[in-house]
Amino acid sequence: MSVPLFKTVRPTSLPQPNRFGETPLNCAPTIRLQNGAMAVPQQFLKVERTLENLENVLAEISLPKDYLLFAGQDSGLLFIVVGVLGVENYPRQGVASNEPKIVYGRRWLIEPSTPTSEIVQTALLAVKKAREHELRELFVVRAVAGAKATPFNCHQDLPLMAGNSDVLKSAKQRLDGPDALKDLLSRVSIDGCQIELSEIAAISSAYVLSIILVSGSPTSHFNDLMGRQITFVCQNLELDHVLHSVFNACLAESDRWLEEHLRFLGFARFSQNLSPIAIAEFSSRTRRVRATNKEFVDEFSDMSYQVDSAKAPRFNLGELGKKQRCVVDSFTGLQGYLPKE
Repeated sequence: MSVPLFKTVRPTSLPQPNRFGETPLNCAPTIRLQNGAMAVPQQFLKVERTLENLENVLAEISLPKDYLLFAGQDSGLLFIVVGVLGVENYPRQGVASNEPKIVYGRRWLIEPSTPTSEIVQTALLAVKKAREHELRELFVVRAVAGAKATPFNCHQDLPLMAGNSDVLKSAKQRLDGPDALKDLLSRVSIDGCQIELSEIAAISSAYVLSIILVSGSPTSHFNDLMGRQITFVCQNLELDHVLHSVFNACLAESDRWLEEHLRFLGFARFSQNLSPIAIAEFSSRTRRVRATNKEFVDEFSDMSYQVDSAKAPRFNLGELGKKQRCVVDSFTGLQGYLPKE
């Protein structure tokens, strides 16, 4: 006789929250996984997020040693902050450049109904963006005059740039071959690491480039990229396009490295060693549930309404509000929870 994929279990006592703040709804269906394990799917868990259970979730996330996760609460709002340990990106005169320092990223809001899986995803994104911020500050380009600058960093004077965009347009300067490309890369470094061209190959209307980061410092933020061959496609060999492509390739490699090294409960959820086909089958089993118990259906519907409706913001005032209303009004029969008046 076949084993049912799921069943509804009436609890003999009220369900209790786990240490992550999640409680099964009354009469929530359970599912049977391929290995025989029984579980209540995440979508049937009610979340009541507190600082304590947010801390419990973050405590189970493992990161490379240069990154820390902090949970906080301000005016009733929960948030995550990433701490980055390393050395000063902009050392002051008279201060040793290799002295350790900790800096912090922005606050990432955690809503009261945020499930554990989304907290882990938020942690991944928060660390990715912290690393991206560092990479943008440490991607140095030496100009023709010899001056060094970090053109991709996030501290440019954007209002000033927007008012003088005519001086920032690409000159579309084309590099005339591998030697010119090597010369350009010799003027680029990442946290003191030099970039060398390993290979270039033309494919139809584009080019495949392989680069290697060499000569790094032991205190570099991006030693994980050292010695790795980074391969990417350039649509053309225009100088500005190549610089954008090199930066984007290094950023993608940085993100991939983190995806392999972040773990929750010892599990590398974002690793490419996992099978997308197996994950699809796993997801299908957790979602392919048709509950018929009225008590559960009513409670689940109410929970879904409370979670989704609470996300809808209010229309803003002034020019921003006009822009919002103009876009919303352009859709006939728009579904979902509309912004509040």
